[in-house]
Amino acid sequence: MLCFMTHRRLKPGSFEAFRKAWEPDEMPPGLRERAFHVRSLSDPNEIVSFGLADMAVEDLPAFRDAHGGAEAEARRQERMAPYVEWTGIDGIFEVVEELVVGE
Repeated sequence: MLCFMTHRRLKPGSFEAFRKAWEPDEMPPGLRERAFHVRSLSDPNEIVSFGLADMAVEDLPAFRDAHGGAEAEARRQERMAPYVEWTGIDGIFEVVEELVVGE
């Protein structure tokens, strides 16, 4: 399983516009039916966006190719750029352990 995650600070008051720009042209299959935007309790302009995908690391190139590749992602990043002050963590992480409370 992979986790797609980005930590950003948005320009004040831009969340709704950012959210519309963030939306991919098509939500890739394999994501666990949802993606998340979470907001810092101390700063409403600081957000983390993430989604979990049921795929292995070796599936990633085919996944990217099936969804427009680097060009589609570059267009999406360009749409978001006017609303973002800075980007911290931005990457794809392999889930190495899933803990379930009570098990």
